Amino acid sequence: MYHQAPENARKTGWPHRRAGGGLVHCRVLSDRPEDLMPWPPKPSAGPDPSEGALAPGRPLGVYVHVPFCSARCPYCDFAIDVRRQIPHERYAEAVIRELEAKASWFQAADAGPLVSLYFGGGTPALWAPEAIARVVKAVARAFGLSDQAVQALEVTIEANPGEIDASGLAALRRAGANRVSFGIQAFDGELLNALGRTHSVAQAREVVGLARRAGFARVACDLMFGVPHQTPALWAESLTQMVALGPDHVSCYALTVEPFTPFGHREKRGELRRPDDDQVADLFEQAQEALAGAGYRHYEVSSYARPGAEAVHNTLYWTQGAYLGLGCAAASFRPLAAGGGFRFINPRATETYLRAAASMNGRVAPAKGEWRPPEALEEEAVWLALRTAQGLDRRLHALRFGSDPLESPARAQVAAGLVSAGWLTVTDLVVAPTARGLMFADELATRLWG
Repeated sequence: MYHQAPENARKTGWPHRRAGGGLVHCRVLSDRPEDLMPWPPKPSAGPDPSEGALAPGRPLGVYVHVPFCSARCPYCDFAIDVRRQIPHERYAEAVIRELEAKASWFQAADAGPLVSLYFGGGTPALWAPEAIARVVKAVARAFGLSDQAVQALEVTIEANPGEIDASGLAALRRAGANRVSFGIQAFDGELLNALGRTHSVAQAREVVGLARRAGFARVACDLMFGVPHQTPALWAESLTQMVALGPDHVSCYALTVEPFTPFGHREKRGELRRPDDDQVADLFEQAQEALAGAGYRHYEVSSYARPGAEAVHNTLYWTQGAYLGLGCAAASFRPLAAGGGFRFINPRATETYLRAAASMNGRVAPAKGEWRPPEALEEEAVWLALRTAQGLDRRLHALRFGSDPLESPARAQVAAGLVSAGWLTVTDLVVAPTARGLMFADELATRLWG
């Protein structure tokens, strides 16, 4: 089973070092959209999220949550569904019905282009390729994409080493996926066992080559650090072997232990031995050095890419692009022209979602939803942008929110101090973290905007 979504994976609140000692915890390092919300939506009881004109020009992504997994890993608290018989056709029908009911919410004469379709989970590669192909075609039809536009679309699917072979990857490629993301996590058998992973080191080593031969132009892989019994030497070996495989994109996620998982119960009993906060910070720096030395650009806190291979879909989350989430537990963001926007999340349980899609003709009511006023989205924009090497575009920020982010003299003074500390770069165009500043992403946002 694979727990990614969108590069995605593992819910990770990694502790960033604070200058002069102590720690400040990143609110979340997962790329999953609901985790990137600084304040998760409240139970839905507010305005209809379909109301209001869509913000013009925002690029759009579609996220399809596929919850099915062969097993649950001991650290996982995601919306997954472990079952012997996957309802392939029934789930495809539900997703397509929801798409047909909600696509118009994200369409307007001045709407931005659809740039990404992401199948996350769960383990989407367990879903029948025929079902995936149906959804790809339905998305193209709903948004009026030409064949050329479909070819240009980033279509990502998550898969597990050991759960898919060459023929399966070829089938996913024929279904329309052109980017595959593998949850490798480690290159040590004992660590894989500790994480509840079902694949072997040998299977991890061969999967990138299998994807290349199946015709995938883009291959992404995940690693985890801060896991039980992990040492700097084991982490160095994982990084070395990852570089040798040559994926286009690498995500390095720190483990967060969630309270109601097997790991959470073991930690409560004092039975889970894992690196402490300072050791985790050292592992983060180790990844920065190893991957930068191999030609990967550290473009977001957890993300490294070859030039031009940055994740289009994840970038939507960090830049407040629009995204429509389909399937159980899928999150959506609908920014409005008047400022502000709606965040909403589908029901978490598979059967609840399937019944809702069938009974409501696809118009699945959010399990949670919230209207975010412009001032709240402005704060989110700062937090999200400071996760990225690109940082905060000052002109775009002023256009969206009415003022330069450093217009306040007090805020400008704080920024100057962060520049002196070597954490921040400030020009007329951007406010961006330095390479070292990425380690303090939430601390930067707290000092600048908190």
